[in-house]
Amino acid sequence: MKDKNLNNKISVIILTWNSEKYIEKCISSLIKDLIYAEKKYEIFVIDNGSTDKTLLILKVLGKKINNLVVDKFEKNLGTTISRNMGMKKSKGKYIFILDSDTEIKRGTINTLIDTIDKGNKVGIVAPRLFYPDGSTQASSKRFPTIKTKIYKYMPFYRTRNIAEKDELYNEIYKKGNKQCSEVDYCISAAWMVNREAINDVGFFDENIYYAPEDVDYCLRMWLKGWKVIYNPLASVVHHTQRKSYKNFKIAWQHLKGLFYYFGKYDYWFDRRKIYERIKNQ
Repeated sequence: MKDKNLNNKISVIILTWNSEKYIEKCISSLIKDLIYAEKKYEIFVIDNGSTDKTLLILKVLGKKINNLVVDKFEKNLGTTISRNMGMKKSKGKYIFILDSDTEIKRGTINTLIDTIDKGNKVGIVAPRLFYPDGSTQASSKRFPTIKTKIYKYMPFYRTRNIAEKDELYNEIYKKGNKQCSEVDYCISAAWMVNREAINDVGFFDENIYYAPEDVDYCLRMWLKGWKVIYNPLASVVHHTQRKSYKNFKIAWQHLKGLFYYFGKYDYWFDRRKIYERIKNQ
């Protein structure tokens, strides 16, 4: 049943951590598309202890942009605690979760919202992500297994290729594809989330620091009967920073998150167990 008390406001949640290179372009492109969408909005930026010029840039932007709220942590608390702070403060019918290294293309917000409104129990809809050079990022995948994760991080082309073939929906990335697709999960660089789904599923699991919080949340959506949709007609540029490859602490937290995730759902080597649970929910 739809909640008639929800307004049409969009609540945007952006995480920053030493994001001086990207945050101004991110918010600028966001504001342009919010104006184009003709929707009321609120923007929550949660900073995870930046030590560069990120906070200074946000202070300047805050003087120009209405409804921009900046909350600061003294240190990096990861993605789940920070996003949950924004989600708990938000009031919108739609929650737009963004990474700071994204740029929104015109019409994206309306396209994502229409996908929720016109669909049947759509919990999350994600746009096509593409790199600055115009190539598409493989951002929607099948649920991982411990095997695919091990293969992915081994320094051999053949094993990485096996992992990619096992996880990727290659058909949805074909040039000219305009069809929405149900997918196991989408990376959380850009999500439009249905408030009604959040009310049902809850917030991010704070036992996970950095990743795979997006896989976990999408799986919880499916287990509650909500769909995860990839819509290639909405477009977002992603200057992916791949922080787990560059920072040992984050890489270690990512590894811990993976073991926690597989233990939580107990399907280490065979995702068919999860599909059966989804089917029987």
